[in-house]
Amino acid sequence: MERDMQHQIINLFRQVDQSFKRVADKRVTDTGLYRSQHRMLMILGKHPDCSQTELAEMLDISPAAVAVTLKKLEKAGYISRQCNVEDNRINHVIMTEKGKKAIDISLVYFKEIENALLMGFSKEEMELLEGFFLRIIKNGEIYYQNL
Repeated sequence: MERDMQHQIINLFRQVDQSFKRVADKRVTDTGLYRSQHRMLMILGKHPDCSQTELAEMLDISPAAVAVTLKKLEKAGYISRQCNVEDNRINHVIMTEKGKKAIDISLVYFKEIENALLMGFSKEEMELLEGFFLRIIKNGEIYYQNL
């Protein structure tokens, strides 16, 4: 019985993730950006001096995937890149005005999504849920480190 409950909880966890992604994808369609591009812009907005490697680590994707997305964002005018004057191998990512506006829109959209998904939850319920998610994440990290 406990095994069935664990399986059901993990399935619900996946469904929550899929539901969020589906809602976010639909909500941002009018911007012309994909959810992953919004996410990268938002991280770049918070960490403007991060390297592509650091960006890959924060997003938990490959450096190659970061490079492809940055190229698309640059081509669309959301960012620009400048070579480091001391080391031509290093590019600094600079947010354009268009990129800053996209971040502002993203913040509004994602706050709207958060409000919709957590509608009806009390502060206490959200604190409990946060604690449960943090424990799942910690358990996952411990399990991952032991693999």
